[in-house]
This record gives sequence, C-alpha cells and structure tokens, in this order.
Amino acid sequence: MIKSIFSISAKQTLLLSFLLSSLLWMNGAHATSYERVITLSPHLTEMVYSAGAESKLVGAIAYSNYPNSAKALPIIGTYNALNLEKIIQLKPDIILAWQSSNQPKVLERLKQMGFKIELFEPRKLTDIPHDIKRIGTLLSTFQAAEINAKKLTAQLQTLKRQYQDLPKIRFFYQIWDDPMMTVNGTVFISQAIETCGAENIFAQQQILAPEVDTETVLKRNPDVILLGGEDTVQKIWYQNWLKWPQINAVKNKQIYLINTNHFQRPTARLINHLPELCQQVQQARQVR
Repeated sequence: MIKSIFSISAKQTLLLSFLLSSLLWMNGAHATSYERVITLSPHLTEMVYSAGAESKLVGAIAYSNYPNSAKALPIIGTYNALNLEKIIQLKPDIILAWQSSNQPKVLERLKQMGFKIELFEPRKLTDIPHDIKRIGTLLSTFQAAEINAKKLTAQLQTLKRQYQDLPKIRFFYQIWDDPMMTVNGTVFISQAIETCGAENIFAQQQILAPEVDTETVLKRNPDVILLGGEDTVQKIWYQNWLKWPQINAVKNKQIYLINTNHFQRPTARLINHLPELCQQVQQARQVR
C-alpha cells in the first residue's frame, strides 16, 4: 500500500512539474514586450493608434498623417525608398509591415539585420478589427484594442443587418478621369459600399483599378455615382457627369462627392464613417 501511495504521489508530482514548466514556457514565449515600434504603411500607423499603443510609435512611413499627432513622428522613408540608416538610428524592437505593399527584398534585408518584422495583409473589412486586436496583443495593449475592435465589429454587423435584405442598387465609383478609372469588387471601398446593399457595376474586373469608358458606364447605368479623388477635381467630374442625363444616377441627382480621407485606407476610420456612406446609398435607393 505504501509503495502504491508513493507511486501515485510521484506521478502527480511529475505531472504538476510538467504543467508548471509548460506554463512558464508559454508565458515566456509571449512575454516579449515591444516598446519601440515603426510602421511601414500609413494604415498601420492608424491601426496602432486604434490599438491604444500610439505611445510606442518611434517612426513611421511617409504619409502617415492621421491622427494629427502622427504627423510629428520621424519619417523613415517611402514605400519605394526606406531609409535604413534612420531605422537603425530609431532602434525599433518591432516593425509592422504591409505584406503586399512593402518590397520583399527590403523586408528580408531588415530581417537579416536582426529586426523583428510582423506582416499584415488585410483583405476583408472584418480584417480591420482583427488586425487591431493582433496589434494590441503584440504591443501589450490588448484591452484597449479589444474594446475598439468590438465596436467596429458591431458596427459592421449592424449595417449588414440593416441593408442586406433591401433591394440592391448599382453604383459606379470613380477614382480618376483621364483615363477614367474605377475599382473592382475586392478593393475596400467597394466592399464598404456593398455593405450598404449596393453592387459595383465593375466588381468582376480582374484589375484592382481598371480603366473604363463613359460608353460602358452608360450601358451599365448605375443608380448612384460616387466620386473619389481630390477635392480639387471632384466638382469638375461632377459637372462632366451632368452631360449624361440618361444615366439613372444623373437623372435622379444621385451623384455624391466622397471624402476619400475616410475611405482610402483599411482602418477604423473607414468603418466609423460607413454609416454616412450607407445613407447616401439609401437615398439613391429611395428615388430609384
């Protein structure tokens, strides 16, 4: 009996020891605290703010202009020309990069230099809150990140419920005029507008930003025209479309100038301003 009791105790002790060691190993694996962060995409700079970790930013890529305080960050170059000396000088312990936009050779070189690179590749609207939580986990601000992420997820779910069963309307989103260009269905602004219960008349194009012509737009006859681009050209584009009253959107006065600052990046701003966009789409639906 004594031998049996001793045997069980030994097994229990061994098991507890193993579990304790495993817990210590797992904690150690996630215990790295990143305190100096550089972002290689303007949208990632915004995402760090959304994750509540802005105090850890020590540098950012050019055009990281939102929120306003991000403009004061040291610039470490552009997409095509990173300043490696500046990056070394800033001593980041983690660099956040956009996989499809940053040059692979440059990222590989940074890795070889010993920098920790974390890659992000958002493809869907739901990736925005997901990536915010991921950044919060990396930078030890998970609680703040999760709060923001839950709000964004709830916003998307609310809009989907509100508009998914309404009659679909057709939209054309213009991003340039010479040549005329639009976006296909995979681009974030198109996904956002589709959340409002609308269909992109050029959704099936293979190219992200295809060239199109006025004749094709006339044939596909959108119910609403949304104008991106800079403020200085939007009003000119607006006047140009008034020449074509046979288009439903023109006939029913459903041409809108979009604040592209809100929608050009896959960030919290896009989701936060999406209700305004949906209201414009809804107006076009009501007069169709």
